Amino acid sequence: MSIMKFETISVEKHDRVLLVSWNRPSKLNAFNGLFFKEWVDLLEAVNKDTSIGAIVCTGKGKAFSSGADINDFAAASKGNNEVKEFWERYQPIAFEAKRMVASKPIIGAINGLALGAGLTCTFWFDFNIASTEAKFSMRFSKLGLTPELDSSWLLPKIIGLQNAKKMMLTGDMYTAKEALGLGLIVEIYEPDKLVESAIKIASKVAENPNDTLKIIKKMTFQDMTTNNIEEIATRSIDNFAHARKSIEHKEALLALRDKRKPQFHNQKHMDALKNYKK
Repeated sequence: MSIMKFETISVEKHDRVLLVSWNRPSKLNAFNGLFFKEWVDLLEAVNKDTSIGAIVCTGKGKAFSSGADINDFAAASKGNNEVKEFWERYQPIAFEAKRMVASKPIIGAINGLALGAGLTCTFWFDFNIASTEAKFSMRFSKLGLTPELDSSWLLPKIIGLQNAKKMMLTGDMYTAKEALGLGLIVEIYEPDKLVESAIKIASKVAENPNDTLKIIKKMTFQDMTTNNIEEIATRSIDNFAHARKSIEHKEALLALRDKRKPQFHNQKHMDALKNYKK
């Protein structure tokens, strides 16, 4: 993909990884209406681009994101039609389940403050790492608000029911070390190593076949949202059987035999395999 230009987001290509930085540092990367539109546009473009295998998401400046931009929302409420359209059209869908499940894998690199929606959006990422300087808060209760972005469902699944209730009901601030202990993040890095480390991890993800990653994300979500063990078992059997017949699995076996790296993303090579009979 040709690198898209946005006002609220900056992007950099690192081989098969796209580094996405939320770019409103003077506003602590608060989400305004335009951000929601640009995030939707970005994900749609990335999903169509086979040269991108994974996304790293971080924030410019001191904050990851301080959540919704209250002043921008107020402008929409007072009759700014363009801003109002952004909020009404794009905010409800920017981090909706079907969009996030269908996206390329996203690794959050939480560099600083992650508050409110600036935290709950990361629950939809595939996993998150953080800087030693990161801080986290489900501050909704302190503002007389309830958790959004499906977070009252997601958070208990990530850190357990009682930990989630404590986090939501108190609105307390948590350190990176505390977040790691809860399972909210999986690793901690010094600030100057965070993005570099996230890109390295994302590169390992992006080496794998796009279609395989897409199926794994989808089946994981489907299994999370059903209590029917027979449905889960059937899906597991069907997906595995389909994968065994795939061109990607054929390439993986040939690479093992030939003691080389798989060429999943060499389209000419993969096309030639379709007629390979051995």
